[in-house]
Amino acid sequence: MKKILFFAVLILISSHIVHAQAESDIVITEIMYNPPGEDTLEFIELYNKSDFGVNLTGWKFVKGITHSLSGTFISPKSYIILAKDKDKFESRFGVPAFQWEDGGLSNSGDTLVLVNPFGDIMDSLRYNDNAPWPTGPIDPDGDGASIALCDPELDNKDPLNWTIGDDPTQTIIVNNELIYAHPFDSCLGIDLIPPIPEHAEANCDNEIIIYFNEPVNMTAELQQNYTGLGAFTADRDPTWTIVTLTLDEPLPDGVLTTFCVQDIQDLPGNQMTDLNTECFEVICHSTGEVRDIIITEIMYNAPGKDSLDFIELYNNSGVDRNLWGCYFDKGIDFQFPDFTLGAGEYVVIAEDSIGFEQTYGITPFKWSGSLDNNSESISFNYVDGDSIDFVDYNDNMGWDTLADGLGYSLVLCDFSLDNADSLSWMVATTSTGIFVEDSVEVIVGTDTIQEAIQIEMFANPGAYDSGCEVDVQYVEELAGVHIYPNPNNGVFFIDNQENTQLEYEIYDLYGREIRRGNLTNTQQQIHLKNVPKGVYLLRLTDKFSSKSTTRKIVMSGE
Repeated sequence: MKKILFFAVLILISSHIVHAQAESDIVITEIMYNPPGEDTLEFIELYNKSDFGVNLTGWKFVKGITHSLSGTFISPKSYIILAKDKDKFESRFGVPAFQWEDGGLSNSGDTLVLVNPFGDIMDSLRYNDNAPWPTGPIDPDGDGASIALCDPELDNKDPLNWTIGDDPTQTIIVNNELIYAHPFDSCLGIDLIPPIPEHAEANCDNEIIIYFNEPVNMTAELQQNYTGLGAFTADRDPTWTIVTLTLDEPLPDGVLTTFCVQDIQDLPGNQMTDLNTECFEVICHSTGEVRDIIITEIMYNAPGKDSLDFIELYNNSGVDRNLWGCYFDKGIDFQFPDFTLGAGEYVVIAEDSIGFEQTYGITPFKWSGSLDNNSESISFNYVDGDSIDFVDYNDNMGWDTLADGLGYSLVLCDFSLDNADSLSWMVATTSTGIFVEDSVEVIVGTDTIQEAIQIEMFANPGAYDSGCEVDVQYVEELAGVHIYPNPNNGVFFIDNQENTQLEYEIYDLYGREIRRGNLTNTQQQIHLKNVPKGVYLLRLTDKFSSKSTTRKIVMSGE
């Protein structure tokens, strides 16, 4: 009886091993992990490299995606496709697919694990969006290519055994990107992809420089393959990936020029088609006067949710200037389209363009990102990367603290001054008549609560601040003063470590004076009677110098 049981177990183990070995011939051979646009075209291709058909019932993916292959049969030397969206996949590629049950492929890299009914791993790999996994010439990470296994007989865990989906015959366009993939087909292993001109820029030496994603042949030096330009000569650099067009006549100064690149071939002879003709816009400012575009107003911490933050630019050059391609790369992210800023005119860029227009009646451009409420470096650059203007503001260190959430913008009154210097700036004096709801923390007993307040906005986007003083009196920040407790119940101390005589003034947020007086001691108690709870401004001034500071005082009313 024991012998019979032993042989039965042996037979079961042997059949399990044979079963596992036979089914290990099922391999992952193509992955589309980040198609252009939405991820609905994600897919995984499986290939049966054996000479026998395999019933995949009970097989399943347990990592990367979740799917059980119930009732699925794969013929010898054949493929099956698992897709995130079966209908959209079949509509785009014209081949059948199974829709997986759950999950999605990570754009940065993922582990795929396929197991049989016994839990044995039949295939597994971890792809990545960085080298040595394929990254080009069409980037699989969002630019339209899949990754494909070149030799299914070799280890598919080896990234060097993979290439990009290299079949360009799929004239499938998603978000203006061609799809390079070949589901239900083998890796070709040869370059069939035409070159792509990725970027073009102009300098003021009569040159336009074009950057390709791979080496190109002599067709890149033929004038007939460029339209929209006058006469020129073309030369490739030693890598054959950069082509310089030297124009017989310079580009018109400050005028946007559009030209197109077509019919260029790579070294294997793949030629650009009508589908991948590329057009570029370039501009040149030979006089450099665009660099007289200056930052003249900043609202970096508007009351409320900062949705009314903005930056104002002014054309101080005396010449109308097209700002196409000029961009912010610090503080905010924004690049100008084809836009001409007239001489002596302003333009505004805002965080919330719709809310800003509804508030001020001015249509701004919209930036991405946000300005920091404490400090930020705002860098505005010309299209060639050179700096046009740079401001590094702060909520202290010589910058007026009224701009830090109390409703005031910072304005540059004298455009001849260095706007990188805090002493060149003051807070706006022009009331907008707009009140914005904000909240402050106040202490009620032992609790800290948020209390709503109305803050008046002082700003003048798109115009000069009419309240700017002709001779601005700049002040140095008082550093050696401390106010405590804050918030308080109307009784607080001013600790004066400046060792000088100070005058204090207290205002509400409407600019009404509440109290003024002199500090006669190094530590003095201030007691405000019958003052409603809320936010007040305390300005301290040295009576014998120009030093001053403004602090926010919160009265809890308890």
